[in-house]
Formats: sequence, C-alpha cells, structure tokens
Amino acid sequence: MPEYTLFCAPNTYAMCAHAVLEEVEADYETRWVELFSETPDPEFLAVSPHCRTPALLGPDGALFETGAVALYLAEQFPVAELVIPPGDANRGAFLQWIHYLATTLQPDVIIQFHPEFYHADPDLQSALKAASMQRLTGVFKTLDAALDGGPYFFGKRPTVPDFILALQTVWDVIFPHGDINAYPNLARHRDAMCNRKSVQKVLSQHKKESMQR
Repeated sequence: MPEYTLFCAPNTYAMCAHAVLEEVEADYETRWVELFSETPDPEFLAVSPHCRTPALLGPDGALFETGAVALYLAEQFPVAELVIPPGDANRGAFLQWIHYLATTLQPDVIIQFHPEFYHADPDLQSALKAASMQRLTGVFKTLDAALDGGPYFFGKRPTVPDFILALQTVWDVIFPHGDINAYPNLARHRDAMCNRKSVQKVLSQHKKESMQR
C-alpha cells in the first residue's frame, strides 16, 4: 500500500499538493474524485468534510487545505529543502507568503471560477468578478514585487509558497485580460516552476484526466 493517498479533482488546487508529492518523491497514489456531487465518495467525505481538494490521507491521518497539505508534506521530506526552517531569517516571510496566497490571493481566484458560490443573480456574478479582478490586480503587483530577486520567493530554490503560487498562475483566466506578461516576475516564476519535472508531470496528468471527463 502506498504511504499517502491524495484525493484530487483535475485542474483544481489539488495540483499544488500533487506537485509537492512528486517533488519530494513520496510513495503515493492518486484518487480522482468528483466535486459538487450529491453523493460524494464516502472515503473522500471522511477526509475532506467540505468535499474540497486537495485532501491527503497518510500515516498521521487525514489532512485538508492546500497550504497545510503542502507544508506538511514538505516537512515530512526535509531532504527536498522546500521549507525555510525555524531560526532562519526568512522563516517569517516564508510563513507570510503561504498565508497570503491562501487568504488574499485564493479567495479572489475562486470568484473568477465560481461567482455562483456567492450570488445566484448572473448580473451580480458579473459585478463580483469585475470587482474581484480589480483586487487581483493589486495582489499580482504585490507578488510581482516580491519575486523581483527571483525566480523564486527565496532565490534560486523553490519552497512551498512557490508551488502554491505557480499552480494557480497556470490559469490565465485569473489575470487581467488573461495576460500574465503584465507581471514579468510572475511570468518568469511560472516559467521556472513549469520547467520542473514534478510540475510538468502533474499538469499532464490533470489535463489527461480533464479530457476523459
């Protein structure tokens, strides 16, 4: 039996945890699940109470939420050096960017895909997406500045926030006019991450699974 089971749906936030599993060369299996099902997989529901991906089942039990899963896996495999350790001068910034990506970037990204989560009225959905895109413009400026010394958040080696960010910036639709090139450091960051074998493999698998549905 594999050590870890990743519950994921294609082309979702599960790609981040999936890429970290590949990067650290963990022994894992992938369980593809259906989101928004009226009859969710009972095992998936037991691991993720809101039926969201990613969700991870491992030797320490169940875990959900993208940042938590990615950080947990990175700490389980320290040889991969995806964590800025306690005591390092960059530890605070490392934690800051993980939380920023989860609490400031991710909510507005979700609105671009699912405004219906917040309003049933199509006109209000359009207004919400437009307001959210305005917020994203400022968020991307902040992230672009943070990556000025890149290509990664902390220089020449990727860490957990790089995976969390890059597996969102692969979605062109979240950028104003669908163009990441307005943010050159973000574009450089995405290119660097997408050149990693772990990310390439995950993107390929998720594309294949999406096409089969």
